[in-house]
Amino acid sequence: MKALVTGAGGGIGAAVSRALDARGYDLILVDLERASLDALASTLDREPKKTVCDLASRDDVEVLCERFHTDLADLDILINNAGVVLPGAVAGLTPEALDLHLEINLRAPIRLMRAAAPQMIARKSGAMVATVSLGGVISLKDSAIYSASKFGLRGFLCGLHQELAPCGVKVSGVYPAAVDTPMLHHEAMHGGSVLNFIDKVMSPEDIAMATLKAIDTGKLEVYSPYSASLTARFFGSFPWMIRPLLPLMEKLGEQGRRKFLAAKGFSAE
Repeated sequence: MKALVTGAGGGIGAAVSRALDARGYDLILVDLERASLDALASTLDREPKKTVCDLASRDDVEVLCERFHTDLADLDILINNAGVVLPGAVAGLTPEALDLHLEINLRAPIRLMRAAAPQMIARKSGAMVATVSLGGVISLKDSAIYSASKFGLRGFLCGLHQELAPCGVKVSGVYPAAVDTPMLHHEAMHGGSVLNFIDKVMSPEDIAMATLKAIDTGKLEVYSPYSASLTARFFGSFPWMIRPLLPLMEKLGEQGRRKFLAAKGFSAE
């Protein structure tokens, strides 16, 4: 059995990779930096294949896609986990930052899933899972471009799920709330949405378990924690309600942010 994980060197990607390694999968680990892949490989039971790939580079992505016709033609599991978030008001973000979100969070996973699909369809088996985010359900200020990329990914998964289910191929999205990763630490200290901290902050291992559930069941959307998804889906259905309630929500979120940073030994200022 063979599984490919993008963004494998990060918090969620590393946890997913360890969970798949424990299940006996031969892993192809993809990340931007070789050092993070080497560090992860040292924690696994079996030696993975390591691929350095910049998912913001269309040339790099196409080289990786070509491998689905060669050494990845028998891939069983594709985990699109790599992602980027640069918090800030849209007017203050550079065009390069806007494009970065769209390339890594949306275009790259679409291209990889498109490349993997024909081989999985031919075998009538396989699973593709993408780490989405509750930011793909509800959009908040200072995260507009991030949410735009994740809304797009959610829409793609919904359509692809319908197309491939009759072919025996599973397509799922995992929707975490806030996860205790370096990305969240950066957001907490650099102007990210304080609403991340209203609910429980999950661990990478929690999301790895949700990813395994998606692989096993083929369920279109797997939420972690489920409680946070109820709030997100409610406001996603009635987005006009967000702005009037935002001051109260931000107050609660700021309290949570300060508690989170204090527990990590960081200053909340």
